[in-house]
Amino acid sequence: MPEGEDIQVRMCEVRVGSGNDVLRAILGSCVGIGLLWRRRGIYGMAHCLLPESPQEPAGEGAKYVTGAVPTLLSMMQLDRARQDEVEAVIVGGACMVQHVKAPRHGLIGEQNARMAQQLIAQTRIKLVHVDVGGENGRQLVIDCAQHHYAVKTIGRTT
Repeated sequence: MPEGEDIQVRMCEVRVGSGNDVLRAILGSCVGIGLLWRRRGIYGMAHCLLPESPQEPAGEGAKYVTGAVPTLLSMMQLDRARQDEVEAVIVGGACMVQHVKAPRHGLIGEQNARMAQQLIAQTRIKLVHVDVGGENGRQLVIDCAQHHYAVKTIGRTT
C-alpha cells in the first residue's frame, strides 16, 4: 500500500489531501472546517483563528473563516454545481480561557463556530457533523483512504 502524507493543518492554514493522506488539526477556540468529497477522493481542512476580517475581502488562507471557505472551495476545485456531492464537518470553537465575566465583544470560539456554520449554510454542501463550544479542545482527523473523519475531545488539565 502506498504511503500517504500525515498533514498537520496548523493555525491559519488550508490543506487538501487525497489517496492515503491523513489531515489533522488540534483546535481550541479556533474552528476547523473539514470538507469530504468522497466521490472524487478529495478532502480539505481549514484551521481558522478568527471569524471575519476587519477588511473585506478576507483574502485567501484560513486566518479568517470568511476567507477559509472560499479558499477550500478553490483548492478543491469545487464549483457550485458539485457542492451537493460534498459533506462538511465543523469542529472547535471552545472557550479555552476562564473569564470572570464574558468579554464585551463575545467569545471568539462561539463567533468562529457561528460564522463557519453560516457560510456552509450559504453553499449546497451538507453539514453532517458539528462539535463546537464547551471548554475542551478537540482534534479533527480526516483519513482520506478510509473516506472517514473523527473528532477526539482533548480534556483540560487544571
